[in-house]
Amino acid sequence: MDALGLKIHSHFQCYVGMRRVDMSASSATQAPPQRHRCNLAIQANKKVVKKQQVVLKQDVQNLGIKGDITMVPLGFYRNYLKPRNIADPATEGILMNIEKDRQRGEKAASDIKNKAKAMAVALQTIGKFVVKKKVGENDKIFGSVTPAEIVDAIFQQTGRQLDRKDVELPDMPSLGTYQASIKLHPEVTGSFNVVVQREKNA
Repeated sequence: MDALGLKIHSHFQCYVGMRRVDMSASSATQAPPQRHRCNLAIQANKKVVKKQQVVLKQDVQNLGIKGDITMVPLGFYRNYLKPRNIADPATEGILMNIEKDRQRGEKAASDIKNKAKAMAVALQTIGKFVVKKKVGENDKIFGSVTPAEIVDAIFQQTGRQLDRKDVELPDMPSLGTYQASIKLHPEVTGSFNVVVQREKNA
């Protein structure tokens, strides 16, 4: 019986705490080691909410605007966004198309801005645009110089039709030279002089 017990113990390693206890034949006859009691605390991990990356197909309050790529709970996508056709999964193909559209949009925006810059240079190079008005005493003009007259004068010299709503004019009550400007782009403004001259046969 003891021999069998020794044989069994020889195949196992016993520990007290973090210390291994020798269960060899020489120690088998010794008194068993004192048992130690320890408390094992088990803490459950918080459940991880599964997420889904989606592309919004329309504006969603507190979530994003059309075209945004965002992460949402998987259940929210399956139960709300997908049935209402509000969002699509952000697959690799969709993400590639979005990136291509973004690059095309950036190029188009850059082209528009560069065109506005070129126009600003042209206005500065030409320097002045003449508007003829009827005048009265002390060279006071009748009426006023209008944005429509300015964009027409610019068109006559550049061939470019600009929006009169973008023209900013100072008060021009009489003949003379005045500085004006026009908004060509949110980030580009063109400056030039307006020369108010006497209309012939006035």
